[in-house]
Amino acid sequence: MDHRIEDQSKSTHPIALWLLKALLLVLGVSALVPGIELILDPTGRLVQFPVGALEGSPFSDYLIPGFLLTIFIGLLPLAAWFALWKKPDSAFLNRINPFPRRHWAWTLALMSGLGLMTWIFVQMTMVPYFFLQPLMLSWGAAIVLLCLVPDVRVFYTPLSGQE
Repeated sequence: MDHRIEDQSKSTHPIALWLLKALLLVLGVSALVPGIELILDPTGRLVQFPVGALEGSPFSDYLIPGFLLTIFIGLLPLAAWFALWKKPDSAFLNRINPFPRRHWAWTLALMSGLGLMTWIFVQMTMVPYFFLQPLMLSWGAAIVLLCLVPDVRVFYTPLSGQE
């Protein structure tokens, strides 16, 4: 399957795509700092998390959540943002892409939104309510919905599978 994307000028980028890229960039950058801080100080004091917030969770400290936050909520959305921007070709990523009618960058963006929503749902079952949870859940849903906008889907459809 030819995974080259039709050459489209920046003026043809759908508005939804610009919004999607912005949400991914802000999410990734904003998750890196607290994720790294949790790795450096697994007590959570560096990010001012309340003592006892992990009671009832499988974690005794924030080291594992810090790694997960850094990788899946920080680096994954940044990788998706970069891939959406540059649309690089990768035979390996094309092969493992569960949506072969879409460029793997689109799949990575979709996974970023679903990953954020999963992160928040799991967090809501393990730790006390935090005012950012509804906002971040909405942020993940917005990423997913923007991925599903027809103009965005078509923009990341390989030439051989144009809709």
